[in-house]
Amino acid sequence: MDLTARETKFLTIMNETRLADGKLFKRDSEEISKLFLFTDRELNAAIKKLTEKGMLSEINLGGNETIYFFTEKVSKDMLDKKLREIKR
Repeated sequence: MDLTARETKFLTIMNETRLADGKLFKRDSEEISKLFLFTDRELNAAIKKLTEKGMLSEINLGGNETIYFFTEKVSKDMLDKKLREIKR
């Protein structure tokens, strides 16, 4: 699947990633922002697009929390190498 460079970055950071009220947790946000800056609006638009493309699945954890996972459509070679190295 063809993704823009920014979409690739968003996809990379979203595996096993938890959001509350559509925002990353502070610790995750701080780590990621060292390599990739974005707004919450951009993040949510990317999540919507990647979910619609079938690349992310989501689980509603109740309340205001959701966790996202890669689907079988995502392969390691599709991901941003630098962002993939972040240990969260």
